[in-house]
Amino acid sequence: MRTSLKRLIEDILRDYPLVDQYIKDREQELMHPVRDNDENIGGGKSGKISKPQEQMIITLEEDRRLNQLKKQRDVVEECLDNSSDNTKNIIKELYFRKYPRYQMEGLIDNHIIYCNRSQAFKLRNEFIEQIAKELNIFI
Repeated sequence: MRTSLKRLIEDILRDYPLVDQYIKDREQELMHPVRDNDENIGGGKSGKISKPQEQMIITLEEDRRLNQLKKQRDVVEECLDNSSDNTKNIIKELYFRKYPRYQMEGLIDNHIIYCNRSQAFKLRNEFIEQIAKELNIFI
C-alpha cells in the first residue's frame, strides 16, 4: 500500500471520534445557509422547488461531503465490529485517543494486546487495508 493512501486512512481513523460532530455541523450548515441580500427587486422566476422542506431533504441527501462523512463513519464502525479484540485495542489506542499513551511496543509490553510485534503490525495494516477497500480507495 502506498504511504499516501495509508496516511489518508490513518487521518480518517483519527477523525473518527469527531465524525458525528462533523456530520451534525454539516447538516446545520446546509439547513441554515448564509444568505446574501438580494437587491434585485422583482425579477424572474426561480428554478428552485417552492416547498422549503422538500428542498432541504434533497439538499441533505445530495450533499457529497455529508454523504462521505456518513460513509466513513459506517465503514469504520463495520470494520471495528468485525475485528478481533487485539485489533480494536490497537486502533483505539493509536488513532482514537487524542493523546495516545502507548505506541505499538507499549501496547505489547503492558499487555494491552496479546500478540508479538510483527503480528500487531500485521493486524493494524490489515485493518487499514480493509478500510481502504470498503471506501473504494484501495489502489
